Amino acid sequence: MARRIEHRSTSEWAAARVYAALVDVDFLVDRLNELGGASSALVSHQETEDGVRFQVRHGVPSDELPAVARTVVGSDLTIDRSESWRQAEEGHYSGEVAAEISGAPCSITGSMWLRDLGDPDTSAVSEFVVSGAVRVSLPFLGGKLEDIVADQVQKLLIAEEHFMTEWLARHA
Repeated sequence: MARRIEHRSTSEWAAARVYAALVDVDFLVDRLNELGGASSALVSHQETEDGVRFQVRHGVPSDELPAVARTVVGSDLTIDRSESWRQAEEGHYSGEVAAEISGAPCSITGSMWLRDLGDPDTSAVSEFVVSGAVRVSLPFLGGKLEDIVADQVQKLLIAEEHFMTEWLARHA
């Protein structure tokens, strides 16, 4: 059975400003340099007719993994994450995310929303929501590993939220 991931945060910037950063090559590279681990990379970035798609690679050293996870993957983790974003309407953006862990029977999928919480002309507050699921296809250990991965994803989303806040403040 899959484990749910729910993350909700607010920002002091309008959704259009947050979106512009989320899909910006410089932002993505800076975020990976700070949070992505040793083998991090911006694998691809493509502007499409209706938005932006990109793929990033994260690295996680095996010594940072819980013991039960090390027994399954055996070495450093490589996580490939793809995101696609588009503007649904003014002040509202939506996206999809998918991630796979190389060499592990694990997948992460989800949807993302970014929207203004008020009139963007009078209030610059926006909300970012991620709703997803972690699936690990292993008998007996699958549920335990799903819990571990879901917890790590939550921690990453919080770290990325903090990075976004600092990055936007520096680039205002």
